[in-house]
Amino acid sequence: MAMTSAIIGRLRMAALLLLTGLIGLPSPSLSAGARDGRELVVAMASLQNETFLPWNGGGNRKFYLDTIYEYLVYLDPVTDALVPGLAERWEMSADGRSYTFWIRPGIPFHDGWGEVTAADVKYAVERMIGPRSIAGPSSALRKMIRDVTTPSPNVVVITLNTPDIEFIRGYIVNANQLSIVSKTYIETVGDQKANAHPIGSGPFTLAERKRGLNITLRVADAARPHWRIGRPSMDTIVFKSVPEEATRIAMLYTGEADLAPVNYDSLSAVRRAGLSIHLFKDSWSPVVRLGGLVETLPGFYNPKVPWAKKKVRQALNYAIDKEAILKHIFHGLGRVASSDFPADEWRNVEVYPYDPTKARKLLQEAGYPDGFDITLKTFITVPGAELPIVAEAVALYWQAVGIRVNIVPVDWNSLRAASTTGNATDYVWTHRGLSFPSPLTGLQAGFSPASVFASYANEQTGQWLERIGTELDPARRRLLIHDMGQFLRDEAAAVFIVIAHDPWASGPRITRWPFIRYQVTNIDQITLSDGRAP
Repeated sequence: MAMTSAIIGRLRMAALLLLTGLIGLPSPSLSAGARDGRELVVAMASLQNETFLPWNGGGNRKFYLDTIYEYLVYLDPVTDALVPGLAERWEMSADGRSYTFWIRPGIPFHDGWGEVTAADVKYAVERMIGPRSIAGPSSALRKMIRDVTTPSPNVVVITLNTPDIEFIRGYIVNANQLSIVSKTYIETVGDQKANAHPIGSGPFTLAERKRGLNITLRVADAARPHWRIGRPSMDTIVFKSVPEEATRIAMLYTGEADLAPVNYDSLSAVRRAGLSIHLFKDSWSPVVRLGGLVETLPGFYNPKVPWAKKKVRQALNYAIDKEAILKHIFHGLGRVASSDFPADEWRNVEVYPYDPTKARKLLQEAGYPDGFDITLKTFITVPGAELPIVAEAVALYWQAVGIRVNIVPVDWNSLRAASTTGNATDYVWTHRGLSFPSPLTGLQAGFSPASVFASYANEQTGQWLERIGTELDPARRRLLIHDMGQFLRDEAAAVFIVIAHDPWASGPRITRWPFIRYQVTNIDQITLSDGRAP
């Protein structure tokens, strides 16, 4: 724990010096930094890769994409129940292999590009599973979906290769990336123009993008309420790229911004500055993924790396004081992890305790009495601003048991490209595991033998996933998910660290924010005190 305290003491100092300038000032007021009452400003640590088609980037773009596009099915922000979206109803076949969706009539696309039909849904699904798709669920869906048919203009049928009773909760709902686009528009103007000016059916449309600076959205139809959310409280939403934590908080205080992700180390200062804190509970998990462990894909397996041995992977876990990391980096907002991403099914799976003596013993038994050299790459994302700090803590703990660590900062897009093309087999990296409405979604992405996003996969993980996917009894299915989590823990398929809550801060203008934890921020449903009345 002393090592972690030293790390935090060193890394937090600059941020705290900047933040303390806010302490002792009057509480922020609605008049601070007066702006148009119908503008919401979100200060983001990063705008990610700023692409605007559902299939040409990762899920970390959902903050802005989900205001433009819509989904067949939504999650209720209070109960997590399935709620009709563009599909007014749906039906699963008795064998769990086929899903029929009845498309809600009369929903318009932006700019007069017609109404949403089954043909648009079929096109969106086929683009999501197409060879050029790099969206998070793409590789899993390619394996799952056999075909998509449209027996009538408002009916679409998705047929799976194997049964999956949680297909809707896992892949169709707004917690994932399968949003619906206009087939006619994209085929008419082409991908390049459609990416520059995206057309969806959501309440907002893209007004302006200044790469690396901001993304501005405007309400799609100010003359009438949106069919799903009514009249938004704001006319425009501006996402600003503000990498510096202290600057984001200062913007909240002065009224230049209304909402921003904040680091755990800033929470006390944020509260003392009179700002509100919002926590996405059990939202994400910092984890160290290990390259070269996908035995089933050519080019993704490297048996020569030390961590190809189970005892080395276990040693990497035992060497880290995760309770100390939880306390000092995440301020206790979460719990120690026994899994790669958050899931309730794994709450009783035993965590790896801090045992450096056992770690050294395992390294010696594995043939590394003097340790080895390892490259640890890290990046910043949202949530995930703490990943570089976690990397420093992990490095010090590993070094204490003889492992020599070289930390290499990278950007997420380049790391993602390398890890999905077989070019990440000789190093490890910090990663962000996210929560999913169906844990099978995360298991298929991270551990399926057919997934290019997998970091650990073999015949055994494939067998586990097949058993889970074909089990139609919900209780037995949950038990199988638990048992696969126990298997992955015992195999030390990754270096599990903590399950964390994700903190955001807001200024006084925000009076309501119906967010839920599954990557669903519902930014367009925020209520502003001086915005438009519902």
